[in-house]
Amino acid sequence: MQVDSASMAAAVGRLILALIAGVATGAVLVAGFIYSSLGDALVFKGLFLVALFYGAAIAVVCVPVWLGLARVGWDRAPAAAALGFVATGIFVLLTTAAGSHERLDLLAYSVLPFAVCGALAALVTWWVGTK
Repeated sequence: MQVDSASMAAAVGRLILALIAGVATGAVLVAGFIYSSLGDALVFKGLFLVALFYGAAIAVVCVPVWLGLARVGWDRAPAAAALGFVATGIFVLLTTAAGSHERLDLLAYSVLPFAVCGALAALVTWWVGTK
């Protein structure tokens, strides 16, 4: 059976749109959380840009893991949320330990808000990818 190039292009386009939507959602949630926690000392636009880069890095790791999960049939919303939660939590823990961040108390207090943002971003990615 030959794959139609139009359907392949549509599938790739849907995948790219899903990844963009998920990364943007996660970036807005994380930037909003940090901005609401620290207030006027930070610029929201800069937080959003940094969060976009973090989200893209997390997506680069999650895509191959997701393809493996899909291969074994674990390609539903709970699996997407769990992958986003765990991947974001691990990423934040590793980058916090490796870097010297000012106001580390925000990150040291709990990785949980960031991991929840990652889970929500993964759900958006899954939802857009399945439509």
